[in-house]
Amino acid sequence: MNDVIVSVSITTYNHEKFISQALDSVLNQKTNFSFEILLRDDASADGTTEIVNDYANKFPGLIKPLIYAENQFIKGVKPFADNVKRAKGKYIAICEGDDYWTDPYKLQKQVDFLEAHPDYGLVHSDIDILDQETGDVTSAFNKTNHIQIPDGDIFDFLMRPGHFIKTMTVCLRKELLDKYYLSDKQIMTKDWRSIDLSIWLMIARHSKIHYMDDVFATYRLLPESWSRSKTPEKLYQFHQKIHRIRFYYLRKNTVDSSIKQLILKSYYSSLLM
Repeated sequence: MNDVIVSVSITTYNHEKFISQALDSVLNQKTNFSFEILLRDDASADGTTEIVNDYANKFPGLIKPLIYAENQFIKGVKPFADNVKRAKGKYIAICEGDDYWTDPYKLQKQVDFLEAHPDYGLVHSDIDILDQETGDVTSAFNKTNHIQIPDGDIFDFLMRPGHFIKTMTVCLRKELLDKYYLSDKQIMTKDWRSIDLSIWLMIARHSKIHYMDDVFATYRLLPESWSRSKTPEKLYQFHQKIHRIRFYYLRKNTVDSSIKQLILKSYYSSLLM
């Protein structure tokens, strides 16, 4: 399987405290195939850029940095899409700069499955959650909370309110991303900001999705983030953009009426909140 390449996308911004752990967790992967690390720094204002340069110098050819002098996100550039357009891999794996992988065989397990099951376009797994403020860890979040994640054709399931696919555990087929997402001019102009859900829904429309009941990564719960802001206005904006993604796919696909009702109920609840 030496001809298989995985492109690992790491996007970072002001992750000085975390980026080394993220990079080390990817560098520690044990595989029988080659992979590349696409490391994109969006003009960090802390010491992240220096750390990125240091790692790139230590691992030339393996770590491929893309460093901006001016922040591109505020200009409307989508970090993930911008990063993976240079990917050479057959598969794309994702690890954000403030998260990290915990299983050194994560990529091997995921690629083995995708190679054996061409009708599946994405694999993902369970996670641990680290509360950065308190240091508390929730192990195997889905299993601990008795969350059942279905397998196969799960488009309708993903349309339900919730965050069922954890970004830092994903490995997907690049050909699907290129064909149905990155080349879609309408999607590329959308101001969705948090685009993860839109990618999962796109993959689910065109292939099956597999859930591995393992813990592959740790999600770092920060005291202030786009999805957990203490500012009501920011939190409102986050939920509105998530709903816009679901409404977009709702208009373009046939979805069970019960799912539509759940989406509308969630939307109106967020307005009231």
